Amino acid sequence: MRGILIILLAISIVGCSRSKEDGNYSKVSADDPAMNAAIAKAKATVGDFVQAFHAQKAGTSKYCVKKPFPTPNGGEEHMWITVTDEHNGILKGIVQSEAEETREVKQGQEVELNILEISDWSYADGRKLIGGYTIRYFLDKMSAKERQEFLENNGMEL
Repeated sequence: MRGILIILLAISIVGCSRSKEDGNYSKVSADDPAMNAAIAKAKATVGDFVQAFHAQKAGTSKYCVKKPFPTPNGGEEHMWITVTDEHNGILKGIVQSEAEETREVKQGQEVELNILEISDWSYADGRKLIGGYTIRYFLDKMSAKERQEFLENNGMEL
């Protein structure tokens, strides 16, 4: 079974940043029901992200999407992208994750993608994480202490 490479980034939750920090690179099975549910929820609610991105309500920031890119071994690596523009379902942005396996993109690269390609989306409303369904997947796997430390270290709340 082909694995999906998922990147949980400590700073990406609120800043969509590097993948090597804190050893947060994780492999998740392509048929993991909880991860697939998280991706499905992100896809089903992506209209909320687009609406919020265009509104840019005071106190909101760090609008990001996650997109899978192919890897040499036939899998996928999901990379965080800071969104800079959206028009008619086409997103433009900057890759924030540092690639571990994919050769398709690299950190800092400008990319364009169809909104249908995303596997997650998130933004911050003050300290509150909005969206971030795959992030929540990993948070649910942490102990209460690890989760609390993670949230505190990243200055955020759910």
